[in-house]
Amino acid sequence: MDFVGVLGADAPDPELERRAAVRALGFDVAGLVAQRHLEDSGSLGVQTSESDGVLVSATVSRQYTLWRNPDDRDDPVNLAVLDDERRRSLEEVPPWPRPAWLIAGVERMRYPMLWEAVQTHWSVPGATRPTATATLVEHVRYVLMNRYRDEHGVPDPTEHPWPVLVDERSVQPGHPVLVDDVERPGLLLDTDPFVLGLAIELDDGRLLTAVLPRDELPLLTVAFDSAAPLEPGAAPTPSPVPAPGTP
Repeated sequence: MDFVGVLGADAPDPELERRAAVRALGFDVAGLVAQRHLEDSGSLGVQTSESDGVLVSATVSRQYTLWRNPDDRDDPVNLAVLDDERRRSLEEVPPWPRPAWLIAGVERMRYPMLWEAVQTHWSVPGATRPTATATLVEHVRYVLMNRYRDEHGVPDPTEHPWPVLVDERSVQPGHPVLVDDVERPGLLLDTDPFVLGLAIELDDGRLLTAVLPRDELPLLTVAFDSAAPLEPGAAPTPSPVPAPGTP
């Protein structure tokens, strides 16, 4: 029996097509280094801009599942705080078979996520693009408006213009950022009570920006791989690098 709007059990995983599209862009995608408390599921966000049919800029984002107790994934401490409606929706099992990738995606929604945690910004050589400072501020604002509206008391996500939660005047230059095991001067946006923002321009012209939740910083290794693997399942390796502001 067919169900209108229902994916068949053999429906292909759209992430496979998205990862192929990212590879076709022709530049490496940065990410956080592999670490015990994070799992990179391989889920990517992609935004591109063209001029006369020619690609001129692209942004690729990564998100990560957070494991507060990675040694016991059944530990309730790993679960995200969900409202009753979201919890019920996750517990409902439809009366038709679902593809394995969809089941896995629904299961991941039970756990906290570092959403749009790392973005890689690329533009064609010679193109005019926003400054690193402006790009970092936009990344932080985007995460705040989509994930921290209630905390900031912003009731309407469609409100325009968006309230000024962070601005370029607060960006600090010269902050050390660790990329590929090398500490380099980058940008720090450290004024929001809920997230920390970082940016670093890479030698090949790419810009890396990151927005990380403050509450989880003690669990995170704040270090980056400029060409992190696109495929999920990379073996996690603990690192002694502390998060900014942690003892």
